[in-house]
Amino acid sequence: MNRKRWALLLLCLVLLFGYFKLFYKTWRNDTVSGNADCIIALDVKRITNTLIWNFITTPSQWKAGSLFSSSTTEVNWDDMVKIPDYVFAFHATDHPANAWYAVFEINDKVDFAKGLEQFHFEKRNNNEYFSKKIGMEFIQNGNQLLVGNLAVEDKQYIRQVAHELFTKKQYISKKILKENIDAASHLSVQILKNIFLQEDHIIQANFDKNSITIDAGLTPGLGVNLTTNKFMYCDSSLCTLAFTQPSDFPLLLSDSLKAGISRAVNFNIDSLLLSTNLNYQLDIEGIHPRIDSAVSFTYDDNFNPVEKVVANTIQEPAFNFAVNGNRVDSIYNYWNRSAKLEKTTSGDLFTPIPFVKSYCSVQDGKTLFITSNNYKTAISKHTVECILFFKLLLTKIPPSILKYLPDYLTKAGKNIEAVEAVVNNEKGQIVLHVSFNKKKNDLPIIEW
Repeated sequence: MNRKRWALLLLCLVLLFGYFKLFYKTWRNDTVSGNADCIIALDVKRITNTLIWNFITTPSQWKAGSLFSSSTTEVNWDDMVKIPDYVFAFHATDHPANAWYAVFEINDKVDFAKGLEQFHFEKRNNNEYFSKKIGMEFIQNGNQLLVGNLAVEDKQYIRQVAHELFTKKQYISKKILKENIDAASHLSVQILKNIFLQEDHIIQANFDKNSITIDAGLTPGLGVNLTTNKFMYCDSSLCTLAFTQPSDFPLLLSDSLKAGISRAVNFNIDSLLLSTNLNYQLDIEGIHPRIDSAVSFTYDDNFNPVEKVVANTIQEPAFNFAVNGNRVDSIYNYWNRSAKLEKTTSGDLFTPIPFVKSYCSVQDGKTLFITSNNYKTAISKHTVECILFFKLLLTKIPPSILKYLPDYLTKAGKNIEAVEAVVNNEKGQIVLHVSFNKKKNDLPIIEW
């Protein structure tokens, strides 16, 4: 065999190895309980391939140190457990909302034992372990591990799932689980049919160098009527939220929830959420500093009063909130009778908002406005027809506000420019599209 044939054979072997290593994927249904009502699937190879491609096509991110980093004595998760082609996490019917489970297999028993010590796992009984450090617990069955959330106080929930998987061997059907596989996305969430949804639905999440996107098409239960509206918005606003009021929207809120909202906004929320309302829109143009002077008095040695002026910088939102409906004047009249409005030369001061001067007005009997004193109407506007529209321009949030967020969240989102969500009605199906758009640079969209 000449050199060309050897080279061709070698190339075929390399391509075959690359295909199995990067693209060929297998999956099993015995890692998901038969009573699961929501299933999350992570396509590990798709995620890995996208990260590799993003790394190759952005040489500005290459660091020589990462290629020749020194070895470490610490154990990684992939040393302890086998990472399958698909990682399935699931929630079981009638379990607490924060009770999520996943099944893994031990990769190396020596590394697994080291990992238990490294992550401070404690033994609860013969086959149950937990770590307060990472908030995780698991039940071991031979080489299999059922992993759960330590925050779930009643341990009978995870034991019930372990009994169904390891003893009764009640698994989700391959037909149902295949819907996650057929989604062909980096992450898919399958919500099974329930009282709110007429059929099973898949939510897809994908990412590339420039954005993270989430897409879903949901068929709501009977009786839910959502119509679209045309909303105007400005690209330069810090935040825009606009949505159509669903039918019987006030009835969807529990009494306890409405009571909590009423305390937070300092007025009865039922006075605003009338069944005759059509839609709502909030435009936060920005958050601006304002110098506020506070006067106090001290006394000199002769007990004469000395005026002292202290200047404080206050961050105030500039916003406009609009309610469109057929009887918005009744909202205004109720607030006027209940002393929520104060007559001033500048207009009707809306007293429940103490942090910035805001005024209430009604236009043509169809639209009620609550507008801050520092709000400036944008000139350039766009139109979107939808059920719900949301846009948040992260780059306009002042650093003084960002410091109140957790450090990990600030770090992860520091290269995201904007978050945008649109919900539409397409032939009776509710279609959701969410995007996290990166700043215009060569840095990764998420940094952990």
